[in-house]
Amino acid sequence: MTLNASVQFHMRFVKEKHKELCESLNELVAHLVGENLELKKSKADASLSKSNDLKASISQQDTPDWLPPLIASLNNFKAGAWQQSDLINHLFIYLQKIKEHVWIFDNPSEQAFDFDAIYQHYKSESRLSELFSEIITILEQIQSSGEVDSVSMMSALGKVIATLKQNKDGSYFSINSAWSFLVSFLKNYMWAELSKIPVLGTAMEALEKTIKETNEEMFRFHNDVQTRMSEIVETEVKGLTNKSSFPFVGYDKTGFQLPHLDNPSKIDASV
Repeated sequence: MTLNASVQFHMRFVKEKHKELCESLNELVAHLVGENLELKKSKADASLSKSNDLKASISQQDTPDWLPPLIASLNNFKAGAWQQSDLINHLFIYLQKIKEHVWIFDNPSEQAFDFDAIYQHYKSESRLSELFSEIITILEQIQSSGEVDSVSMMSALGKVIATLKQNKDGSYFSINSAWSFLVSFLKNYMWAELSKIPVLGTAMEALEKTIKETNEEMFRFHNDVQTRMSEIVETEVKGLTNKSSFPFVGYDKTGFQLPHLDNPSKIDASV
């Protein structure tokens, strides 16, 4: 086995141990809020075992700062020195950091920052896919309502719906472009045109509510990605501490707000 292959094998092994630990901690958290004390201790012992397995698979230099305190907290709980609340408080502080840990070892071929992985992680944690699906459903209801008699509007609605379906689970560029296209369509065309159809008021109100929720979720999502990218870069490249910048990830949620829908039959289409 070549050196590079050996390093890759070791990285896969460590990541698997890390995954097993995260799964074990999820089970522990789920049972800590229950009533079965013996089951709590059993799950804590399992997490302690997984923690020690992970520790044994890496060097001291590669040991993340959250691992020793985690092992200590589980030992304290096992020995009776900590109460359940102490362990819960500790996990509340460290659990997210444990799950999001990115392994980077001293091997040139493995030094690249995986920004796509950061994007995918926070996207999977967000409600974006759910909210985009809700928007698609509402637009399809409007499209099939029989109330829209404009051929050009029906064609545009079809294009928007198809675009959202195609891109809502895609890359960073795809989801941002689809969102910008949607809001531009609503602001500059649909919002004014469909205000002329009072019977669509309920659907328009539902759409307004979901668009606002999506705008807030997009803002949180972009902030999380930008913060995490900076944290990883500044941790690994000491010269960039407090200096890294990823402005292209920034999101100005005020630019994606729709006019307030005070009256479904009288929609203010101004930006």
